[in-house]
Amino acid sequence: MKVGCEANFALALAEAAESWQSELREQGLLSCSIFARGSGVFLYFETASECCESEWEWPTTCKQMLETWPGDGGMQRYSVPMLDIYHDGEPEIREARENGGRERIGMLARLKPSKYSSYIFYHYALQEEKPSCFNPTYIIGAYEDLIFSYQERPSPAFEHGATRRKWPAPITPENWHDIMQPHFVPWSENEQGSILWETMDTILSF
Repeated sequence: MKVGCEANFALALAEAAESWQSELREQGLLSCSIFARGSGVFLYFETASECCESEWEWPTTCKQMLETWPGDGGMQRYSVPMLDIYHDGEPEIREARENGGRERIGMLARLKPSKYSSYIFYHYALQEEKPSCFNPTYIIGAYEDLIFSYQERPSPAFEHGATRRKWPAPITPENWHDIMQPHFVPWSENEQGSILWETMDTILSF
């Protein structure tokens, strides 16, 4: 968001929500959650197909308060996709749940550039060896040093899935959190230790 537009952007989004929701649903969007941290805006969409990746547009009043994101050939972009680096559940499991009454949570963290490939490697191994071991709605996306996670609480009551892929020896470490901590650039420190993930504000969901 442009400097000083955070409050006005949230207000404009709320005012346009009903008509925008109708427009997005016509394009195949099933669910939407929008989160903010400072001037950054992060979107989580669930769609019936991949069509919304290129067709959706911000409401005009909101777009006017957004900075453009640099792109090839001077193209003006108001959103950029994130790389899918981890998903705990299969898409059909996420689509089959009942959304009612669940809290939607978006969180943000930063990765050390030197640890980027290691983080992705371990998360790929985890999602293949132990699917649905945490929360079937949990997904992580990455863009440069930022990683964004989405989940719903309470976790849907699905049984843990069968191993998707097997290799000669398990890769996922038992001391998962100890292995993960050195991958992050902390946001801050407190008496309990480093703050690695920050919960974002939800500014719209449907």
